[in-house]
Amino acid sequence: MRNLVLVLVLVNLGFAAWSAWYAAPDTAGTTIRDSRAAGIVLVSELEAAALKSSEALGFAAPALRPPPLPVTASVASDRCISVGPFQELAQASAAQASLRNAGFMPTQRVEDGDIWVGYWVYLTDIPTRALADEILERLRENDVSDSYIVPGSEETETISLGVFSEISRAGDLREQVRALGYEPTVEDRGRRAALYWIDVPASAGATLDLDALQPPGRINRLEQRACVNGIG
Repeated sequence: MRNLVLVLVLVNLGFAAWSAWYAAPDTAGTTIRDSRAAGIVLVSELEAAALKSSEALGFAAPALRPPPLPVTASVASDRCISVGPFQELAQASAAQASLRNAGFMPTQRVEDGDIWVGYWVYLTDIPTRALADEILERLRENDVSDSYIVPGSEETETISLGVFSEISRAGDLREQVRALGYEPTVEDRGRRAALYWIDVPASAGATLDLDALQPPGRINRLEQRACVNGIG
């Protein structure tokens, strides 16, 4: 009996050793994964596949069109109106901004011109400098304090009595000097200066509000005329 038990133990040990050393591993349930299975698909490949699918179903392939260009608004202009003159750049720039806000496309330019200064009251054709000095002294004694002899006279002398923005004040001074026995002259006085103009392309029915563009407190009134190199 003891020998039989010993034989069974030896048989079991031998089978265990054979299983550990010589039996092939079981690969029936093993799955080998390929890391390259999930590849990258290009967009062009998807588009080509979609194109083939649409052709197979009888649909026409859509045409590829470039994106539309931005549309730039243009102002129709049948003529060009020039507005001015402005004596200062700041005045012209303010008027130009107002015209842009009104929907116009103005441009600014500079030219030499005459600007109106005021009404000049003066005495002229005084034959000698000595007589001019005598008249000037009498005028100042009678409160015509702004009077002076105009330099540069050749044959006769001229005495300036004053320049006024209002014709009424010029008329009052003229009567005051007449009462002293002299006959003064009143005329417009101007000077040469750089002037600013604004050229405005406009349609035939467009109108410009010059009062809205007029600088406040200015003597010179704005005017409008055809542009130098404008339309119409």
